[in-house]
Amino acid sequence: MSLKLVSCSRSVFKVLARNLATITSEGIVDGSQTFLHLESRYACVCPTCYGKYSKQKLVTSHSSEIKVTEIIKETPNYLKVRWCDEHEGIVPRTPRGYYGPCPIIDAIDKYYKLSLRYYSEIKVWDEPDNNIYKFWNYDDLLKDDQTIKDFLEHFMRYGIAFLRNCNPKFTPEKLMDDLDLTPLLATVYGPQDTVIHKFNPDNHAYSAMALSQHTDLSHYNPPPNVFGLMCVESNVAGGESTFRDQYSAALQLKANRPDLFEILATTPRRHRINTVTKKLWHHVQEEPIFVLKEGHLYRIVDLLPCLDEFHFVSNIDLETRKKWWEGYQLYRQYTENQNRMAKVRLNPGDIALLDNWRVTHGRKAFEERADTKRHMYAFYMNWNHMQGRLLDTNIDETLELNEIED
Repeated sequence: MSLKLVSCSRSVFKVLARNLATITSEGIVDGSQTFLHLESRYACVCPTCYGKYSKQKLVTSHSSEIKVTEIIKETPNYLKVRWCDEHEGIVPRTPRGYYGPCPIIDAIDKYYKLSLRYYSEIKVWDEPDNNIYKFWNYDDLLKDDQTIKDFLEHFMRYGIAFLRNCNPKFTPEKLMDDLDLTPLLATVYGPQDTVIHKFNPDNHAYSAMALSQHTDLSHYNPPPNVFGLMCVESNVAGGESTFRDQYSAALQLKANRPDLFEILATTPRRHRINTVTKKLWHHVQEEPIFVLKEGHLYRIVDLLPCLDEFHFVSNIDLETRKKWWEGYQLYRQYTENQNRMAKVRLNPGDIALLDNWRVTHGRKAFEERADTKRHMYAFYMNWNHMQGRLLDTNIDETLELNEIED
């Protein structure tokens, strides 16, 4: 039996018949949820309103006066309805109807909030444990779809994940492409940066000296979500990579000196790089060291070599700067605590993937000899590509829509 309204006007709606879903002056009341009239039209997934392959709305403008006039048919997952402009369409009434059949719902329930970087879903680590040092075999990820989802879940939860037995003859672009995690995020270095040891280099990343903890490309707006480091060749003694969960360091500051935490979370700092040796290398990005979302840590931007001190002195008052430096020095003391770092020697074929908004990386110094060989790739990835791989199920929901069309 259909549910029909007498009119599409602003007068009181008169319901002729009633099933589970009902029409009111507000819209469609369906169990515990209510679709406003306008919302129901924007939610329509009929072929006229919704792209089967693009999964996007095809009609992007509707009158604010649109009203549902009739519920033509109900199935467990859909409502077939008519609006006052005589359009007949399909409104999903369940997550399965909107997103598709299982295992899509299972993926959403298990991974959705984590993939959106909800603070409640991550695990902040104060000291590294076996979860942090876990290595995943690259070939296992190639062979099994669930294994790569487990790997991505681990990466998003801890902000760090290691791969082993990658072919060092392949570039990161090739290796990530085989895992359906590309394209890589291109930067001024190209799809990946070749980091080869040099004597007396312009960039100290190519030297044998130690590197302090930092997030990468903090002068980009925004900085890349994901940083990758791959070892191609190394014969050095020392040179271990170091990793630190900066959320832990920031929370330690918040617990001990909440006033200083507040300064670092509210005072904008500029990261800047400018060089005459490279074209288009003048990048400036400005935001606090601690970026919060709904009161929780969301992104940490901390590349000390690129902090713009002249701008800071010129634009921020003296007392604020004094407090900022007090807070930053204490936070960096927490950051460089050796007992809180993960220390890993990456061997040829090993890859470290980091949440570049959360986990910093550094390097121990290594012995420099005439025959020193250290060849690494640094590369960047987009978080959304990893999210898409985690949530992907390749399910065609066309069969589900047939239930409402029959």
